[in-house]
Amino acid sequence: MLAAAVACSCARAQAPQTQPDMAAPAMMSAPLHPDPYIPPAMRKPPRDGASGPVLQYQAMQKLKKRFEEADLDGSGSLSREEAHKAGLGFIEKNFDHIDTAQRGVVNFEDLKAFIIQRREEARSR
Repeated sequence: MLAAAVACSCARAQAPQTQPDMAAPAMMSAPLHPDPYIPPAMRKPPRDGASGPVLQYQAMQKLKKRFEEADLDGSGSLSREEAHKAGLGFIEKNFDHIDTAQRGVVNFEDLKAFIIQRREEARSR
């Protein structure tokens, strides 16, 4: 029995003594931003309840995804018919304004330029 007590005390003495790591709690806490893949400049919360850069970025990504899904022929652009079939009424309704080059199709860059132009017009009113 004495041998067992000595063995236990020796094992305890050989076990490395660890001190609490002060950095561990900080590392275990939740990330500062729920989506670390959003660029840092866009992580700031919106001011005064207005839609901030993060919301605009997320909305643009969703729109891009819908645009790509609506592009049935994989050309990178939408015809008026593709926009109609996909239920993209905004594009269909404003097609002539978005298609400034009058090609009969609009690409995502055309759509972004149109949205930015409309946003600037709304801000200047």
